[in-house]
Amino acid sequence: MKKCLFLVGCLLSFSLISSAQQRLFKPSNLMEKEITKRSCASGVMDADYENWLQPLIQQHAQNNNKGAAIVFNIPVVFHVLHNGVNVGVGLNISDAQILSQLAVLNEDFRKLNADTATIQSVFAGVAADCEINFCLAQTNPQGGLTNGIDRINYTTLGPTTPPFQKSYIDGTIKLNTIWNTNNYLNIWVVPDYNDNGFDILGHATFPAGSGLSGLSAPFGSATTDGIVLWYKSCGRLGNVQFPYHKGRTATHEIGHWLGLRHIWGDATCGNDFCTDTPTQQTANYGCPAFPRVTCSNGPNGDMFMDFMDYGDDLCLKMFTANQKARIQTVMSNSPMRVALSQSSTCNPPGAAVPVANFSASNTIITAGGTINFSDLSTNVPTGWAWTFTGGNPSSSIIQNPTNIAYASAGTYAVSLVATNGSGSDTETKTGYITVNPTGTLSCDTITNFDVVTHTPSILGSLGWGYVSGHNDYLDLAKADKYTIVGANQTIDGAYFVFGIGSSSGTGQVATVTVWDDNGAAGKPNTALGTATVSYDSIAAGALAGSLTWVDFVPNIAVSGDVYVGIQFTYNPGDTLAIVHCQDGEITVGTSWEKWSDNTWHPYNELNTGWGIEVAQLILPVICPFVGVNENSPSFKMNLFPNPANTNLNLVIPNQIGSGNLQIRVLTTLGTNVLTEKLSFVQSGIYKVDVSSLSQGFYFLEVITEYGRQIEKFQISK
Repeated sequence: MKKCLFLVGCLLSFSLISSAQQRLFKPSNLMEKEITKRSCASGVMDADYENWLQPLIQQHAQNNNKGAAIVFNIPVVFHVLHNGVNVGVGLNISDAQILSQLAVLNEDFRKLNADTATIQSVFAGVAADCEINFCLAQTNPQGGLTNGIDRINYTTLGPTTPPFQKSYIDGTIKLNTIWNTNNYLNIWVVPDYNDNGFDILGHATFPAGSGLSGLSAPFGSATTDGIVLWYKSCGRLGNVQFPYHKGRTATHEIGHWLGLRHIWGDATCGNDFCTDTPTQQTANYGCPAFPRVTCSNGPNGDMFMDFMDYGDDLCLKMFTANQKARIQTVMSNSPMRVALSQSSTCNPPGAAVPVANFSASNTIITAGGTINFSDLSTNVPTGWAWTFTGGNPSSSIIQNPTNIAYASAGTYAVSLVATNGSGSDTETKTGYITVNPTGTLSCDTITNFDVVTHTPSILGSLGWGYVSGHNDYLDLAKADKYTIVGANQTIDGAYFVFGIGSSSGTGQVATVTVWDDNGAAGKPNTALGTATVSYDSIAAGALAGSLTWVDFVPNIAVSGDVYVGIQFTYNPGDTLAIVHCQDGEITVGTSWEKWSDNTWHPYNELNTGWGIEVAQLILPVICPFVGVNENSPSFKMNLFPNPANTNLNLVIPNQIGSGNLQIRVLTTLGTNVLTEKLSFVQSGIYKVDVSSLSQGFYFLEVITEYGRQIEKFQISK
């Protein structure tokens, strides 16, 4: 059985970073408090609430048909209750853990969470983007600057110590720490607490409606409005506890805060007043098998993957269209929510107009390819309007759009309008994207690891070693699964990013391998080709934070699904571990491993495996024809001087270049920092101005009429 760690993170920027994944078993400290069943202490709304809300929902539906729906931005402040320990220790959870919670909210309420891909098809059609964005407040109630995280030593509020009672949190902690509810969504992150003897993961107040009598529970008031989270159910990294380790407790509670009821209606076969959620008998726990039929709701059964059910975090994945309509109606009509949607506290005091800027994951692709874009605008924009000439879709309002497809060859512009409460700015890059015709004789890297959006990480095994390399389970191989598109394709070689690497200096090697998928149920089976890499090279790459190239001679013919990875043995002093993304940043995970019994298993295998959804940072180089070894010595281009200062000379041998060139300079993290088109030079010597680059290591990618090459160089100043 495999079990996940508390990790050892690693980045290509040559520094180690710490993050965490939760183990799929009881904590080793069995005296530590553990909640094994979801609990929500939010109240239940009475019939008067629906009498007020339902006519407004109907009006919302009419307005929505006229295109009146809008995206609401909600400023958030996290109040972290602690006992005086340092930030990042125990109750005083880290900034990173809080930021991971904010990211979860923005994914879940905008239907950007990757696990929507695994929603059962019978329910996928009603999954909705609720058009709610969350941002950390930057202006505090006194008009000063804040990072949206308010750390409070609870010992200053009185002698009471955890576990707290819910009544103490609502009546004392909230009263003494709340920020103006017209300007902030208040989220309290608290130690252990309970209600009537039951441990609680979180609770929320509901949005009061106009004309309702009073503001008593469960509705929020000026001294109580907001949500409360147990500190181990906040976010998806750091001090979190399985199975509430993906930030879905906050998603659930903010659902209440925005007017949603539990999906079972808090009654046997009850009513949540959303017609697209099936009636179900009661709450579901854990991860039920589909279909789970109750209350005569067959054949599809309960919508147990809805955020307003009680399942484990890994199994909650969606809001519905009717739930969205309810949320949007509340935001447009509940007095506190209307005021909050008009708050400018997401902007810093006296915020300046944004300065728009952006980058692309690739600026030169073949027709039919896709590109991811990243917002680089300054001065804290809160809105984004993209235009992708020649792209599909041709526009987006997401901060970092992904998978923009370009079907036709040509050169295209990209434009971004960045907006905040102080104004807007436009950045247009003309001729920014070059799309080559299909069939162009070129090679390209493929990977499951998105260097723009994924977080480089290394998880450690529960015993010793690493999930993605040597460990106490004596794994024999690690690989990622790839789908090869097109006919007559070959793999020239592969780049690996080793986050951990050490060498005994005894000349030992590991074996990079390409396998077919002809094993049972599509598992790796026959090795199609191999090459070796020394542990000296692995250790050097890990130390420098650079890519390790392994060349296949000859190229390996491939088609359809294949696996690319590395086989290794256990020699004293020789260690490797491949960088991978954080759990859940890719769904479904693409990483596989061979156990000591010679059987293959995916990393996301539950109960017996690691139970994590990850991709490893392996980049096979795919060439559309047999016989070109783009990175082999006879086809190597030369760079000098290396290290360079202001100019880099590029020598292209005649056999790999007789026309114009396109070049890109990339950081070791894959960020594009320079793009140029160079006219043909008879001598084959080209000059590249690198004076604008900072000191450090880079990769030069050169595209000629015959293919693509990548070389590493250094800037020294």
